[in-house]
Amino acid sequence: MKRIAALALVVVLAGCSTVESKDIRTSGITANYVVTLPETAGAASVSASYRVGTLTFVELGDGESVTSSGGGKDVKLKHHRSAGVTDYDGRLDGVVDAGTEITFNLTRGKDDDSAPRSTVKLPERVRLTAPLAGTTYSRRAAIPVRVDTQPSEQQSILTWAGECIQTGSLELEPGRTSVSIPAGSLRPVTGTPTPGVKPATTCPVDVTLTRRTEGTLDEAFKDGHITAESQSVRRITSAP
Repeated sequence: MKRIAALALVVVLAGCSTVESKDIRTSGITANYVVTLPETAGAASVSASYRVGTLTFVELGDGESVTSSGGGKDVKLKHHRSAGVTDYDGRLDGVVDAGTEITFNLTRGKDDDSAPRSTVKLPERVRLTAPLAGTTYSRRAAIPVRVDTQPSEQQSILTWAGECIQTGSLELEPGRTSVSIPAGSLRPVTGTPTPGVKPATTCPVDVTLTRRTEGTLDEAFKDGHITAESQSVRRITSAP
């Protein structure tokens, strides 16, 4: 199943392309801004990408740039391009406090509209105290989950993924600091096995807790999303 998903990703990436921004008005661009706050890092990671349609990315031209700022810091995002995908990223060192507003500013040439104010606020950090990394759990038993975090009105989502199991998730309502993944929730992968290859029944599984906030995109864009998320990941072993 994971091999099929990986193949699908390759096919999608192969279909991606990039166009120059001079051919695209801001009002025709879909913007995607993401702020990521890892569990232990002392910085917020910021990224931006722009598209027209589904698989066509926009590359900024001369005199154009995207910057991000917050908590008294600012950074000009660096350009990356691979397999037709174009994006921009950077770091805001020391910017980790919940409630800090992060702003993305797209500056364009004189013949088009800039989009100077797309904003989102950082969520509270989350930290998984259980399950412990490296622990082995039977799929026939419940997995206890505990969270160390400040009080929050935001929901969190718990996900799990691994080569020998189906991806799954459950939501934690605001204020919840403990939950159990019910026995049987980690289900073995299904599908046609590869001839001559014995399917794995035991494998590493990443249990990930994510808290996400939605922001406000600059009205100059056609549409898109701006989010900020904090994450905590524990790698366990799943066995029958």
